[in-house]
This record gives sequence, C-alpha cells and structure tokens, in this order.
Amino acid sequence: MAKKRRKAAKKTKKKLTRLQIFFLGVATGLGLFWVPMDHEFSPVHFTQNEWPKQNTLSIFSQYLPTTTPLIQREGYVLAYDGRTRNPHWVYHKLTPEVLNKQVSREDCDFKEDPLIPKHIRATKNDYSGAGFDRGHLFPAGDSLNSTVMEESFFLSNITPQTPAFNRGYWKKLENHIRDLTKEYQTVHVFAGPLYLSHKNRDQKRYVQYQVIGSQNVAVPTHFFALIFVELPTKKIMGKGYILPNKSIDPKTSLKKFSASIEEVESASGVVFTQILD
Repeated sequence: MAKKRRKAAKKTKKKLTRLQIFFLGVATGLGLFWVPMDHEFSPVHFTQNEWPKQNTLSIFSQYLPTTTPLIQREGYVLAYDGRTRNPHWVYHKLTPEVLNKQVSREDCDFKEDPLIPKHIRATKNDYSGAGFDRGHLFPAGDSLNSTVMEESFFLSNITPQTPAFNRGYWKKLENHIRDLTKEYQTVHVFAGPLYLSHKNRDQKRYVQYQVIGSQNVAVPTHFFALIFVELPTKKIMGKGYILPNKSIDPKTSLKKFSASIEEVESASGVVFTQILD
C-alpha cells in the first residue's frame, strides 16, 4: 500500500509541476501585453518650427537625420562619422604655392570641434594616457596660413594612430604626396581611417578595433590615402594606398601598399570617383 501511495504522490507532483509550468507560461505571455505605458516624451526643436504642407509624407521628410556631417573649412573639407568619433574622410588640395608657405604651429593645441554635437565628438581627455598619437588627416604642414593651421588641430581632423606609424611611415607618405607637386601643379588628397576584418582562430572573419576614452573613440585598423593629380591636358589620374595602423619598416617600398581606387572605395564604403564624372 505504501508503495502505491508513493507512486500516486509522484504522479500528482508531476501533474502539479506541469500545471505550474503551464500557468507560468500563460502569465509570462500575458505579461508581455501588460507592460506599463510610457508617455514621457521630450520636446523636439527643428530649425523651422513649421509642419509640412499638404501632400508631404511627414515633417521628417524635410528634416532627415544627419548621418554624415560635412564640414568645410578654409584649408580642408571633412565628412564626420559620429559612430567612431573619427572622420570618414578628409580632403585637401595641394599646390606648390601652398608648400612654399612657412606657418608656425607653436601656439596651436588640439581642441574639440564646436561644429560637432558634444555627444558624438572626441575630446582631449579621450587621448590622455591611451598610448596613441593624435594623428592629423589634413596635415598641419600643408597649412596655407595661421587660420588653416589652427583649424587643422580640431579633433574632427584627428584619429588615433600608433606613434611609430604616425611619426614614421604615415609621415613618409605625407612627404611623398608633397613631392608630387614638383611634377604636378595640383594634387588632390583624400585620407581617412579604415576598420578592416581579419580571420580569427575559428577561421571566421571579424571586424575588431579598440576604443579609447569615455567617448569610445575608435582606433582604426588601417588608413587610406587617395591621390588625384591634374595633368596639363586637364585629365585627372588617381591612385590609392592602404596602410596598417602599426609600425612599418621605413625601408618598405610604398608600392607594397598600393591599392586601386575601387579597392579603397570597397574598404571605406565611400565612392570617390564621382568627382571624375
């Protein structure tokens, strides 16, 4: 009899457990529809406080999000990437006249860019103690005057570079680009960071990069430079380079890092050749 009672008790316990699981599932499912409502909205201010005219999709058709702020300054133009706190690219034009100018950088210091919203811009503190140089993409040495020189120190023109790379091979590339003005009257330069994938131990490819500071400024894995030169016939020729953000033997030929325009576009996700249309 005792044995039968134990079996009956086990069956009853199993039934209760199943019922408990069933009712827990029902309660959880219903709970998804019983989430407390939230009506605490923040005011939104548009540049013009007007609702769209009839037949317009919505007010957001007129005020679409700014995914890539474009900043035009006297010496350079840049497209900013708010996710990485780095530029997508920086453009400037070089001529022999520009390089004949000697502009002092003695009183210049790195500073936040007031044209970038505070919550998506890099700060000086982000670089403090991080172990990376604040590398210019528009080189300070290509400044035509003191205003351009000062503006080259905005952090929107700066990216984290390995010290050996910034002071070594990247500088070598900058000097090579300057030397091109001895042969060509006008040289157009685009430079920017890249975040390229690598194969992990599991043989799968990943995009991984370090971030620094409270603003999570991304450390690029590579950098690119695109160079367009104008010929006397007004024809434009171009070529590119992709370099890793690490120490590079100065004896390494620049040709090792040569890349076609299409390869740079593929790596950066930016189409540059439309300027040739």
